[in-house]
This record gives sequence, C-alpha cells and structure tokens, in this order.
Amino acid sequence: MKKYIIYSLLALLTVSCEIVDAIDQDPPNNLVPDNVIENSDDAEALLNGAYGQMVSYTVSHYYMYSELIPSALIGTMSTAGGGTANGEFAENDLQSDNSNVNSFWKIIYAVMDASNNSIDLTQKLPDTEISDALRSEIIGEAHFLRAMTTFDVLRYFGQFYDRSSELGIVLRTEPVNFVTRSKARNTVEECYTQILSDLDFAIANAPDFNVNYRASKVAAQALKARVLLYMGEYEAAAAAADLVINNSARSLEPTFSEAFSKGYSSSEIILQLYRDENSDTDQNNRKRFYTGRAGTTWFPELMTGDPRQPITYSGLTVLKTNNTATYRPTYFMRLSEIYLIKSEALARSGASVEVSLTPLNVIRNRAGNDDATASTTAEVLDLIFEEIIKELAFENGADWFAAIRFDKAMELKPTITSVDQYILPIPLPEIEGNEFINFENQNPGYNF
Repeated sequence: MKKYIIYSLLALLTVSCEIVDAIDQDPPNNLVPDNVIENSDDAEALLNGAYGQMVSYTVSHYYMYSELIPSALIGTMSTAGGGTANGEFAENDLQSDNSNVNSFWKIIYAVMDASNNSIDLTQKLPDTEISDALRSEIIGEAHFLRAMTTFDVLRYFGQFYDRSSELGIVLRTEPVNFVTRSKARNTVEECYTQILSDLDFAIANAPDFNVNYRASKVAAQALKARVLLYMGEYEAAAAAADLVINNSARSLEPTFSEAFSKGYSSSEIILQLYRDENSDTDQNNRKRFYTGRAGTTWFPELMTGDPRQPITYSGLTVLKTNNTATYRPTYFMRLSEIYLIKSEALARSGASVEVSLTPLNVIRNRAGNDDATASTTAEVLDLIFEEIIKELAFENGADWFAAIRFDKAMELKPTITSVDQYILPIPLPEIEGNEFINFENQNPGYNF
C-alpha cells in the first residue's frame, strides 16, 4: 500500500505542471509529501518511480518522443506520426499549441520533479531508517536524472547552442508545488552550470556501474562528456570521454549488431530504458508505430553500402530501436558515442588529423569499414558527422543535434531555413500557467 501511495503522489505532483493560475489555489492535502516515505525501501521505490515515468505509456512517452521528434525534425524518420500535430515536426513548422510539444515538455519536467522529490525526501529520512551509503547512492542517481532531464529540456526548448543567450529554460531544483510552480527562464549559462553541478555530484555519489538501465558514475561521466561537447568545451569533453573509454566497466561489442542483440548483457550500452516481456506490449510500447517511418530523403543515400544499414532499418521500417527480441528499448548512451565525442572534440580543439581520426576509426573498423583518411580538419569533421549518423541514427536525438553542431541542418532539409527552428516553442499551457513567462519570453519565431 505504501508504494502505491508514493506512485500516486508522484502522479499528482506532476499534474501541478499543467495547472493554470496555480498560485491562486490552495494546495489539496494529498499534494503535501510530508512523511510519505518512512524507510529505505520507500526511498528506493520513490526513485524507481522516476524511472517508471520515463517508460510509462499511461503517463506519457518520454522514451518515444526522444527518438521520434528529433529524427522527424532532421529527416532520418519521415514523420513523427499521423495527424497535424505530428506533421509539424516533419515540416519543421511547429506551433506553440502543438499537443505533442506540450506532452514532451510535461513528461521531461515530470521526471525532473520526481528526481527532486527523491532528493528532497531521501535527504530528510532519519539516519535510523537508511544507511549513509544507500542514501548517497539514491540521491546521486536522482541528481543524474535531474541533470539528464534538465539537459534535455535545454537542448529542445532553450538556445543551447549560444552560451551567452538569456533564453535557457526554467531550472527546477526543488519539488513543484503551488508556491514554486511559477518561475522565470534561466540563462543558458546558468542551465549548463546546474547540469554540470548535478553530474559532478552523481560522479561522486551515484552507484558504480552495475546494470545498463540505471544511472551510475559511468553514465554521469559519459553525459558530462556530451554536455561539455555541446558547450564547446572541447578539451574538457575529450578528457571526459577518455575517462569513460578507459573505464573497464564498459567495452565495445565485437560487432555493431551485438551492441543491440545482447540486450541487458551488452557490454557497451551505458544507459537504456528497462523493458521486459510484461512491459513491452503493443499497448505499453508505442514503438509499434515505427513501421514505415525511416527517412526517404538524404538519410538512405548516406547509409547505402554501409554494413550497419540492414541492422538500422529495412525498407522504411526502423529496426534498431524497434527490436522485439530485446523488448524495444530506448538507448540513451552507448560507448560508441563516447568514441565519436572524443573524435569530434579532438578535431575541434586543434588536434592533428591523425589524432582526431583515431577514435573515429575504432568505430568504423568495428562496423566493418576501412580506416577513414583526410587531409584537413574540415574533412575530418565531415567524416565524423557521417559516422555519427550511421552509428547513432534514431538514438536519443544524436542525428538531429549533430546536424545542428556541424551546421548541416539547413543543407540537409529545405524546410529548415532559420536557426529559430533548431528549438521547439515553449508550450502554450506553460505560458498560460506560469506568471513569470509570457509571450515576450517565447522562443524567437513562435510568437503569435
């Protein structure tokens, strides 16, 4: 009964993100989380609830949106689904009242709020009810989830590509309630500072790597490498990537196909969502709709002749992330990405062509391709971009954000004509329900 109360509370708390004019309402008693968790079992259940929201069909589709939306935006998938709301992604013509944009915003913040509740309530447990080691690990994992969700909101809804921009996102580091509901947008730099702070906490306190469907010190270090790359801190990104590559907890699988076919026993998956035969049903996993969605423009031309193509998609059917034999997981991070982060960071920080190509060629060779060669850094960067697409298509937005970083988006997709289209609009319900965000605070290009 106690765990049911915890999960119910989490669902009720996250609903507060949708409430309009919440400041003017009195909070109902069941939204006050005092004494909801009483011991270490409850604390673990509360953290499990945060993971559960990421894979939930009934709450929303974090797992699905994180693949469909970015892939549709860049064209590696032909569409994000049927209907006008989904068609706007494929056309790069988003409106602030798009229902799926609003759902994506809500579910990311819901997981962030669940993480904040986990941190807050686990900290308050008396020492007699939880060991110092377990408390530290739970809070460390929750900090990782908060960092990951904050970074996801920033890169989809904030001007993540401009560290001097005022248009970051709403930072939330405490549970949402009727007092804390309304908050102004933070700057991009403030967002990055918070993300790195949470990741450093997770690196110090999260559990050592144990399973690839839970946060760990390794996952935190890997996400830090990705964040530093987006920030333009290239030398630091390469160094962070090296720490992951040299960590014995993870290693590349011998072949590209084995990275996915081994499921939870794969040695290179750093973080994926947990699913099993009970949760991977057509009703609970909407990836059944991925049939027929592989892109039909520039993407298949790039993939032609690459050994990874038959494993990635067949005809128009997405295969890699829609593999029923491994319960159709969502891949948040694999070790191969870390090699590519290192290669990109080296090239952008002024390393020689030979040095920059070394980690790239590890991934090419594993796929069955010969070493790449180049004469200039510009050629190296083009090779890295193509390798990211071939290796990481459909995985957590890797294709979309690479196109932005490498200034390829407008070249690859004619419907992208402005940098304003690199990010999504702040959803209309958020503007209506947050007294510190109005239409003047909307992302450029989305004002009525």
